[in-house]
Amino acid sequence: MQKRLSLPVFFPDATYAAIHSVPFHEVSNHLLTGLVVTTLHMEIIGMTELLQKNSVTYRNMAKLPENMTLLTDSGGFQILSLINKHKLGKITEEGAVFKLPDAPKKKHLLTPERSQEIQATIGSDIRVVLDVPLMGTEDYKTTKEAMERTTRWAKRAKDTFTRLVGKSATVKYDSQQLEYDSPLLCAVVQGGNDIALRKESAQQLASLGFDLFGFGGWPLDENGNFNTKIIETFVESLPSGSITYGMGIGTPDDIETGYKIGMTIFDCVLPTRNARHGSLFVTKGNGETAGRTYDLVRIGSQKYETDLTPVDKTCDCPTCKNYTRAYLRFLLKKKNPVGFTLASIHNVWWYLRFMTRLRS
Repeated sequence: MQKRLSLPVFFPDATYAAIHSVPFHEVSNHLLTGLVVTTLHMEIIGMTELLQKNSVTYRNMAKLPENMTLLTDSGGFQILSLINKHKLGKITEEGAVFKLPDAPKKKHLLTPERSQEIQATIGSDIRVVLDVPLMGTEDYKTTKEAMERTTRWAKRAKDTFTRLVGKSATVKYDSQQLEYDSPLLCAVVQGGNDIALRKESAQQLASLGFDLFGFGGWPLDENGNFNTKIIETFVESLPSGSITYGMGIGTPDDIETGYKIGMTIFDCVLPTRNARHGSLFVTKGNGETAGRTYDLVRIGSQKYETDLTPVDKTCDCPTCKNYTRAYLRFLLKKKNPVGFTLASIHNVWWYLRFMTRLRS
């Protein structure tokens, strides 16, 4: 089936097979054109086993629209947390060996090949190769070794992807639209904040041939600011006309900056994570100053207790159409699940509207 994506596009994260607190039908019939599903979590929670038992794809089980783009990550980012933060595993040439916090006696192995097999079971449209993740604070030697192993893993992942899919996609792409007719494979460019290593990683992966390229790691400088130079290096080191994916980016400001540099696909957990903590994105002039392109309504503040206006008067989401700031604040203060849902719907909707404004 031929699919089309208007660009730039933002995909909400559906980590455990669902956008946190948001039923798909609340957004899928309107602005949502794609989402990201987490490969490792889908395997661990038993979703892939369930899909195999029922001989269906995730799209069919969740009854997602046929024209929606489903992107699966590789599992590498989750391994970053388990291995680097929690010391529950290690990286070998074969793959990532790790344990889970709630079952520390059992070892798991995720290889580039297995990652692709899981993604094939899910039935995603865009599949990401397993890379060697880094925190961004590693020395040159460690960063270079991880970058080179990422390239070797990418070759193994591509071989498996080709075996499973059996054909190359026909792709039409410009900065406003992406069209494709079969699954796409995304490589992950590594190299930390080292300009030369980023260039080398991009060139190595481009020589292997992939449909699109993701920015791996953290695009932050030593002060924690968005590192535009390293993003520019990433985009400029790839062949002209490459599809670029800002993995995990980010705030509306960072998305706008990334798009101006040349990125066109983005995803992040911020809309739903912030919603659960009562931090709601609104257009400039409708909340407390937060960024260059947005304000925030920190709904827990006392000043919203008697505020009977919508979260964002310029927003047409179901939350803003039907509820007040005061009511939403009350629900969230009482930890009522309906409050989490209403706040999350607003933030996801706002992000999707933000992307339409970038396209105009």
